[in-house]
This record gives sequence, C-alpha cells and structure tokens, in this order.
Amino acid sequence: MKDILVVLTGGTIGSRIRGQWVDVNDTSAYTLIELYRKTYGQEEHFQVVQPFSILSENMSPQMWEKLGGFLWNIAYEKYEGVILAHGSDTLTYTSAFLGMLLAHVPVPVVLTASNYPLGEEGSNGLVNFRSAVELIGTRLLKGVFTVYQNNKGENNVYLASRITEADAYLDQFGSFGGPVFGRMEKGTFHWNNARINPSLPHIMKEKKRIADICPRFEKQVLMIRPYPGLDYDAVDLSGKPGAVLHYLYHSATACTQGQRYSAVDFVKRCRREGIPVYMASCKDARGRNYVTAGELMEAGAIPMENISPEAAYAKLMLFYNLGLEDIPERINQPVFYENLGKC
Repeated sequence: MKDILVVLTGGTIGSRIRGQWVDVNDTSAYTLIELYRKTYGQEEHFQVVQPFSILSENMSPQMWEKLGGFLWNIAYEKYEGVILAHGSDTLTYTSAFLGMLLAHVPVPVVLTASNYPLGEEGSNGLVNFRSAVELIGTRLLKGVFTVYQNNKGENNVYLASRITEADAYLDQFGSFGGPVFGRMEKGTFHWNNARINPSLPHIMKEKKRIADICPRFEKQVLMIRPYPGLDYDAVDLSGKPGAVLHYLYHSATACTQGQRYSAVDFVKRCRREGIPVYMASCKDARGRNYVTAGELMEAGAIPMENISPEAAYAKLMLFYNLGLEDIPERINQPVFYENLGKC
C-alpha cells in the first residue's frame, strides 16, 4: 500500500486547550497522527505536511488560493489517497471548493474535522480520521469526499460538493437533497443507493480538469440571503464584485415588492453596474415557478439549479477567477455532482 498524504490546516482537529480558549499552533496539529498511531498502530504509512495552521473561521479566498495551489501540484499517483484535516466551521465551503477544483484526481481526497479538540471527552476527531483512512483503503472511490461522525454514531461519507453547514445547536452537518453518499462501518464502505446519488462506477469514471491552471482569487463573489426586511439599498456594490450570488427561499423566491426590499430592483441595479446576479437554488428554471421567481428571471437574474449555498458560492468563485467564457450558459453543467439530478 502506498503512503497516505495527510494535509494539516489547523481547526479544532488540530487545536489545543489553553485555559478557557481553543487555539492552534504549528505543532498541535501533529497530535492527530501521534494519537492515531497509539490507538490503531503503525500499519498505515503517512506523509504529513502542514501548509498553514488556522482556525477555519478565518478561512478566506486567499487561503483557498494557497491551499488549492498546494493541492493542485501534488503528484497524486504517488499516494493511496489524501486526507485533509480542516476546521468544522468552514468545512463545507472548502469541501465544495476542492470538490470541483480536484474532481479529476485519480485517488480519493478526503476532508474531515472534529467537534471537540482531540483527547477531550466526546471528541470525534480521531474516529473521523480513522474513517478517512479506511475509506481510502477500500479503493472504491476517486474524487473528493468528506467524512464526519454524527451524534448517532454514524460515520457518514458525503460528496464534497453536497455537504451542508452544521446547525448551530447540535453541530450536525447535512447533505443537500437529504441522503448522504454512504457510511463507513467496521472498515467497509456502504454506498447509499438513493436516487440522487451517483453510482460507484460513475464515481470512478475519469473526469476532466476544471482548468489547466489553479486560479488566483482576484475577483470576489458577494453572497446574500433573503429574510423579511432585507434592505437592498444597504448592499454596497462599490467593491465591484465579479458576481453576486443571491440564495433564495426554499421555493426559489425572494421579495419583489417595496421600494427598498425588492430583489427585482436589486437585480436591475446590479445589471446597470455590469455585475451578473445568480439566483439559487432553482428547482426547474424552465418549468412551473412562482410569479415572483419569474419576475426575478425577467429582470435578468441567472438561475443556478438544485445546488447548495456552499457549492453555488464555490462554483462562482472558481468560474469567475478562472476567467471561463460563457459562464451563464455553463453554470448548470455539473463539475462534481453539485447539481442534483445531473451527472
């Protein structure tokens, strides 16, 4: 068996307790490997690198650029797989970003995190890392995945482009569309044959690189979400974002009435400024919709179909910073299973 490359980036899984504070430093992340070897032995061989160490709430497009550039240049054929230890707060965003950036890689890249610092009672960090190691060892997958044990003790495997943010009370992640991709049980991967999940043979098909180069994040994407009373006049466009992502209510709607509260007027303002506005998630942009959704499209909003907030944001960041042509026409073509119902 080839070595597994372990990429440490900090986060709770690489943190230590200092009094009442949880923080990271350049050495605390290596505790993960030490604990793993003490618990599970020396059977697996790891190469360990740490391109940076931060708490994931401090993740930024510039850190994505650094991480993406590092992972882009790895000689993947030398490794059985890659494990990325990441903080849980922005895990879903980095998962979506890497899911599309690295969709072409010939081995599994597995992200994981921890609910509490390693060694603390109730921490699932070591179990999650073990699941990542075992998932790679099955040799059933290639592409990018995220593993995380939920509060029922289930070791869930997510498509990296579909995992959604943890709730703020139970800290439980979700999977866009409902079903997870699979689970690890006693070292065995159990694929979930839900209708929306790609088959294992499809997962193993060779996929095209999203681009010939890794992007530099020079253009920003402004992301906003609706709520009753959202004042669009307060949205500052002076920074000239490359695009705006307006996530919608579950019915693919937003407010279209009121002098300051109309998303239609906001879309028109953005268009006057030369800024494209993407609306997500639309169930069927060409089918039956609420009249308010129709008004948004008539104003010039570009629909993104059946996609999570994280994946929509990451996809726009990638497409606009790669300088791709015909982005509105290409935006609903899947890169790594981010658009449900399309393979």
